[in-house]
Parts: sequence; structure tokens; C-alpha cells
Amino acid sequence: MSLPHESSNIELLKATKLALLGEVTGSILHELNQPLTAMSIDAGYLKMLAEKPDELSAEMLIQVGADIEDDIHRLQKITQHLRAFAYEREQTLHTHLKVAVENIMSLIGEQFRARAIKWEFEFKDDLPSVAIDAIELEYILLNIFLNARKAIDLREKLCPEKPFQKSLTLKAWRNQDRVMALVKDNGLNLSYTNLHHLWQPFFTVHVAKERQYYNLFLVAQLLEKVGGKCQVHQYFNGEGMGNAIELTLPAWDK
Repeated sequence: MSLPHESSNIELLKATKLALLGEVTGSILHELNQPLTAMSIDAGYLKMLAEKPDELSAEMLIQVGADIEDDIHRLQKITQHLRAFAYEREQTLHTHLKVAVENIMSLIGEQFRARAIKWEFEFKDDLPSVAIDAIELEYILLNIFLNARKAIDLREKLCPEKPFQKSLTLKAWRNQDRVMALVKDNGLNLSYTNLHHLWQPFFTVHVAKERQYYNLFLVAQLLEKVGGKCQVHQYFNGEGMGNAIELTLPAWDK
């Protein structure tokens, strides 16, 4: 039986997850629209071929059919992934950080491409799986990556006269029985001035009349469940300050 504060925390986690999904709706619609558009083009091509039977061949039909099948599989993968995000399901015992990063970027990559944000991810060859549920790890990464995108947006808005190469990086390595991951962005430093508030659910920052949902409540809660942790750092580069989040995750060696 859950205690009152435990039930409240569970509801906060659910609400935070839904808020994150709401932030990526546009990107998800874009990812869904691409295979739908391709299928529409293929359907039009089939109709054109049907009107010119002399030009129709088995090879053409096989190729168009294969293209449509690939697009259907892509749609199925996206919708199945969204279902796993949104509904209760049996949790997994472990997953790989690289797979989680790839899955998240397949959902939100369009947000980064549209803003010309360059991303670079580095995983050491000996990196083991991590002992955490796959979807919960993806929620952690989604939270951090969206925070990075917002920080970059704010820096660009505040300093339009100073263009910069927008970037998001992640480096992951093994440290004994732990997997370490360092995520950096070169956006406006938001973590330093709001450090004590970052762990509060639905905390927002107010910069230049902009109000942005920016916190690590979900990250901290999900990591705590598996004995992991999250640390926030400032870092300095040639262009000024940025945001750095260091994750510590238990390795899965079974």
C-alpha cells in the first residue's frame, strides 16, 4: 500500500512525463508525416502505372511494395514507442545507453535540425548496458536534451548579434561498476542561477520575458530508483559558459 506522499510523488512523475511528451508533439508529428507522405507518393505512382499497363512490370510492383512495407514498419516502430512512453507496461531490467540516445533523437531530432543544432555522441567500446528500465532511461535523456535545446534557444534570443555554432554533446564511459555520461550544451547557462530549484517539479525559468519549463525533477527521481545520481556543472569554452549534466548509472554485467 502506498503512503500518501508516495502516491503524490507517483502522480507528479506521471504529470512530468506527460508534460515532456507534450513538448515533443511537433517533432513526433513530423516523424509520422514523413512515411505517410512517402506512402502517398507510392500510391500515386501505383495508380499511374495502373493507367499505363504496358509500362507495368513485376519489378516495379515489387519495389513499390517494398517501399510501402518499409514505411509501414517505420510507422509501427514510432507508434509502438509512443505507446510504451504513455502507458503502463512491464519494465525491462537493463538497456544500452547508445540505443536510448538513438531512440530519443529519432523522436526529437527534427527540433535540433530545424535550429541547426549540431549533435555529437561518443560511446566507449567497452561500455556495458545499464541497469535501468529502457523507457525510463529515455525519459531521463529526453528531459536533459530538451533542457539543452531551450538553453540554446534562449542564448540565441538574448544575443542575436553574436552567432554561434549551436551544439549538444554526450560522452559515455565505464567507471568500475558504473556507467558515466556527460551531456553538454553551449546554450545560456541556466543551471547555475537556478541550482536550488532544478529539482523541483515544473520549475520554470524567466529570461527576457521568456518562460521556459526547465528542471531535473524527473531525472533525479528516476535515477534515485536505481541507485544512480545526477550532478550539474558549469563549464567554460571559448564562447562563454554552457550547461553540463553528469549522470551516474549502475552497470549491468549479468
